[in-house]
Amino acid sequence: MIKRLQSGMKHRKVRVFLIFLAFSFTAWFISRLSQSYSHTVKVRLEYAHLPREMVLMQAPPEAVGVRLRASGFQLLRYQLSPKTIAIDLREAQQGSRGFYISPAAYWGQIEAQLGESASLLQAPGDTLFVDFQKVISKTVPVRVEASLDFAQNHMLDGELVISPETVEVLGPPAEIDSLYELRTVPLALEQIKEDFEHTLALAGREHFPHTRFSAERISVSAKVFRFSEAVVEVPVEVVNAPEDLQIQMFPKIVGVLCRGRIATLKDLKPEDFRLVADYASSQVESGRLQLSLEKQPGEVYEAQPLETSVEFIIKRE
Repeated sequence: MIKRLQSGMKHRKVRVFLIFLAFSFTAWFISRLSQSYSHTVKVRLEYAHLPREMVLMQAPPEAVGVRLRASGFQLLRYQLSPKTIAIDLREAQQGSRGFYISPAAYWGQIEAQLGESASLLQAPGDTLFVDFQKVISKTVPVRVEASLDFAQNHMLDGELVISPETVEVLGPPAEIDSLYELRTVPLALEQIKEDFEHTLALAGREHFPHTRFSAERISVSAKVFRFSEAVVEVPVEVVNAPEDLQIQMFPKIVGVLCRGRIATLKDLKPEDFRLVADYASSQVESGRLQLSLEKQPGEVYEAQPLETSVEFIIKRE
């Protein structure tokens, strides 16, 4: 029993001693970190205020090593999480070797962003070269790559609505001199019965790494309606026949298949159409005249003669 008590007291003394050592070390460590030191740390560089008429063809350095004087706490923080410094590209000057930012210019920017808790002792003495290239601007039309399959008796009400229809591109001549249109990624829809709207990315964007686009995505929408059909019997008119010839056609009246809204179709009349057989464009020996629909109402979405040609005979006066 006495031995167990003595053993327990010994263990408690050891724990107390270890706690004392831990507190002592912590106090010593905090005391050391609160002191000022000089040390080299790495800072990240990000580049801001790129002039609109310029483009960066090659990324400048992303980080540099600088020697600072700061507290141990501050230096430890910079080691664990490097500070990001914004370099103002408007400070760039043009020289015989291109554009550059002098050491004095970017030293000043680094020092200003360190704040009062750290002072800059030394920074790289090399000039910071910036690979600028002047850019040109042009407006390019957008082309939508669309494959649309409509459900039975459904069709577009008007045209596809594309927004924006044109995109302004700003880039180096080597990239955009031969650019005359922009295409979207393909849009494929099947069994369309309702109005639709989709947002499409521009295709081939990876081929223009240094070009800026006023829009990166294109909206495509359309109205869809269910149509009806009606056949209108339209007289065939012969044109460009010699005055001394009398042309007799078989048949003289040809049906025109029309597609549109019911309200439009029910009011259609033969005189709303002009169906022409052109004698001058036909081969007389064939005995047939080709038909073309020269006039139709604007409200009709689609109109097509049921015959592509008519037979004829010639009677001389």
